[in-house]
Amino acid sequence: MKIYNWGKTIIISGVLKYGAKFPSENILTRKFGFSRETVRGALENLEKEGLIERIRGSGTYVSFKIEETSKKKVGLILSYLSDYFFPRLYDGIKSIMDEENIQIELAVTKNNLNEEAYYLEKFRNMNISGIIVEGTKSSFPNPNVKLYENLIQKNIPIIFIHNHYSNMDFDSIEMSDAKCSYELTKLLIDNGHRNICGIFKYDDIQGIERYRGFMECMTEHDIIINDDFIRWYSTKDFDYKFSKSSLNSFYKKTKYCSAMIAYNDEIAYKYADFLETRSEKFFKEFSMVSFDDAVLGDRDFKIISGIHPKEKLGRLAARSIIKMLNDNDWINNNYSYRFPVAISEGNSVKKLVEK
Repeated sequence: MKIYNWGKTIIISGVLKYGAKFPSENILTRKFGFSRETVRGALENLEKEGLIERIRGSGTYVSFKIEETSKKKVGLILSYLSDYFFPRLYDGIKSIMDEENIQIELAVTKNNLNEEAYYLEKFRNMNISGIIVEGTKSSFPNPNVKLYENLIQKNIPIIFIHNHYSNMDFDSIEMSDAKCSYELTKLLIDNGHRNICGIFKYDDIQGIERYRGFMECMTEHDIIINDDFIRWYSTKDFDYKFSKSSLNSFYKKTKYCSAMIAYNDEIAYKYADFLETRSEKFFKEFSMVSFDDAVLGDRDFKIISGIHPKEKLGRLAARSIIKMLNDNDWINNNYSYRFPVAISEGNSVKKLVEK
């Protein structure tokens, strides 16, 4: 069902357009971690709905065409198309937009500021009524200020999701990242862990806020943070920082740690897989917490994770931008919201027993 939902979403949203090649069975098996039979079943369902066409000896192609309409349009700018994240967020937004007969114009920046500038300019020249934005490299001041100001001058409402820019004053809908990180860190400490390592992303504000919550909790419990126990990474150096040799280096620095807090579930499971191959005994005794509450393949090991609101966040963002469209004073009214902390169940935290 997960692969089917992901495929349907990226086709209907226009991310993959008519005639584009759809990922192969091999690629989808590696990407999602499910069996080939599960992948094949998802492709069969997509084909039955007329969304894809499989051509023997050539591959699988998108067979769905998006019809141009005269509907009111709202722009949606995302930094990534995360497979465990995007479909449910998008479905939440789309469900509300469909109710209001509003079309979504989707753009993906791949966390590149030039791409963000391109889409902001494109939306300014289109008949766009409002824009929902996930910030690009949101931990840094944003250089596209003038483009955002031009949109405001055209009275185009803008609301951010997941993050915001420090040098702009737009409303945003986000997780309570720092508070959630504090609670996850406290869970580790309450179970006896004091040597806690962490992996955080430094080019988006979520990573900075998650580090802040970790730091505040450790400090309040009089635990010194060893800088060698913290690994920072960005979009650009992801492949290097998570290569086998680089993870080996981090493992050697943190082999006396009994627990980890990771930026998100993708990172947590990646490191868990590495640990299991590196030292099965160490892996079984090691504790981990993370963020997003994602389902990544068929696993007995379930990481305790800060729950991302996904569809709820999407629906709230859609309702908020629609209200802003009907609010002549939207720029002075408050549409920001922070979701309360919620933590998933799992089996990834063990009580530390003194030896």
